[in-house]
Amino acid sequence: MSEHVDDVVIGWDDEVSEDGNAFALLPDGDEVELTVTDVERGHNKDGSAPQVKVTFAAESLKGYGRTGIVDYIKMTRKSEWKLCELFTALGLRKHGERLKLRWDLQGMKARATVSVDQYTGRDGDLRKSNKIKRYLEPAANAVSDGEFA
Repeated sequence: MSEHVDDVVIGWDDEVSEDGNAFALLPDGDEVELTVTDVERGHNKDGSAPQVKVTFAAESLKGYGRTGIVDYIKMTRKSEWKLCELFTALGLRKHGERLKLRWDLQGMKARATVSVDQYTGRDGDLRKSNKIKRYLEPAANAVSDGEFA
């Protein structure tokens, strides 16, 4: 077996047994620490507006577990408040400041509260997932570029 950064390659004839940690459905209103894992530019479903898809690894600050969360933000003036809230939470702007948007956000951290969203899957089953309810102000000990002290 050869090693990679923070990982070990599994050989074709090796044995496996690790089930991994299941992702949790966090309770409504839970406060989480987010880490940006991916940012994709695209368009909304009907193609009428540009949209950014921000993917986060989220960990409950109250110990409820961890999960992945995806937030879609339309690039319209009606959604400008949400963009500002995100960039403020990442520590990249202060209230009232103008900000030229940037998208090199991978690895940056923020805090948010989550809600539980119910939806019907393609198979017709009722499912639940977490959504961002609100991005929170950086903690008093936060430093620039979204890194927490």
